Amino acid sequence: MTPIFSVSRWNGLTNKIPGDVQNEKPLLPLAIEKVGVKGVRRRVLISNSKGSLSYNVKLDAFVDLPGDRRGVHMSRMIEAILETLEEEKRTSLKSLEAILESMCKALLSKHPYAERAEIRAETTQYFEINAANKSPEAVDVTFIVSARRGRGVEWSTGISLEGMTVCPCVQAFHSSLKGVNPEDGLSHTQRTRLSINVRTLGSPTPVDWLVDAAVNAFSAPTLSLLKRRGEYELIRAAFRNPRFIEDVIRHAFFLGGQAESGRLPPKHGSFHRGRELRECASLQRLRV
Repeated sequence: MTPIFSVSRWNGLTNKIPGDVQNEKPLLPLAIEKVGVKGVRRRVLISNSKGSLSYNVKLDAFVDLPGDRRGVHMSRMIEAILETLEEEKRTSLKSLEAILESMCKALLSKHPYAERAEIRAETTQYFEINAANKSPEAVDVTFIVSARRGRGVEWSTGISLEGMTVCPCVQAFHSSLKGVNPEDGLSHTQRTRLSINVRTLGSPTPVDWLVDAAVNAFSAPTLSLLKRRGEYELIRAAFRNPRFIEDVIRHAFFLGGQAESGRLPPKHGSFHRGRELRECASLQRLRV
């Protein structure tokens, strides 16, 4: 490909300014699946029926690069992000998910050679996960939205939070050995982190559904603020509900499926069966 030059005059001299080198053909004509920027941090302010919400968001943006182009225009990645955030102030984009989808479409608009664009966002949201405790708990949330030219969008919605598990093996052994009710038996507790990721077409899975599924999958949730009575009741509830981390995975899958099948409105995006991803890890062991 012949580079395009523009001509300018300065102090009587003629200088040739090269055109976009990104438009040249590469030496090796290989397509690249993802090219972009990572770690763009922005504060997103949203006003809707729930009031004013503020999110500190870390963003990654990508497009695919065909084999006949040497590079992408990285500055246009940042432009797509900033212009969408500025547009949000003047339009009706009243959710973080709507803003991310608009960013993704802006990437395709600014990169006409690309067939696919992707936005990944990491943030923290706060939920009241215990009716008796009004202190909101932090939940790590990840959104990935991808769009293909001339087609719809795909979503990946993920959460990660910690809860408590009580070992049913030790509890059953102590109950048998001492002849006591299993709920009154000794065991050990573990702090456990559960990650849930659900892929959908058309629109994202509501985050609060995933949080509900995760919280109810544990033996009991972990809470930031507990008085003595509340701590006692939480521990008693956990010992009445002993679970391995394998049980947590199964219950999270079941509860998430129940929410999807029972509460989805008719026009909600279709659910990819078998593409719900779960990960559960025991973080520590405490003897009780």
